[in-house]
Amino acid sequence: MSLKFTKTPLSLVLAGCLVTAFSAQADIVIGVAGPFTGPNATYGDQYWHGATQAAEDINAAGGINGEKIKLVQGDDACEPKQAVAVANRLVDQDKVKAGVG
Repeated sequence: MSLKFTKTPLSLVLAGCLVTAFSAQADIVIGVAGPFTGPNATYGDQYWHGATQAAEDINAAGGINGEKIKLVQGDDACEPKQAVAVANRLVDQDKVKAGVG
């Protein structure tokens, strides 16, 4: 068997793996930033419950183009400096596709 015939089956297997990996549906990650601690935590709590209910409703209806919504919470405690750190974390670590807050 020549080297050419050995590479062909391997290439087909790798191509199949790539197609499977890219066709798998990923979650749409949305960051929700708000005052979940501190004196304004009541507002953040209401905000979180509203966002959670919306995500559940959308996911129950099939998601967005078949992709489910996943929410990530970021507590800014209604402090501007903390809000910047929360926004950076949501983008850099949590890889959100959108953010509200």
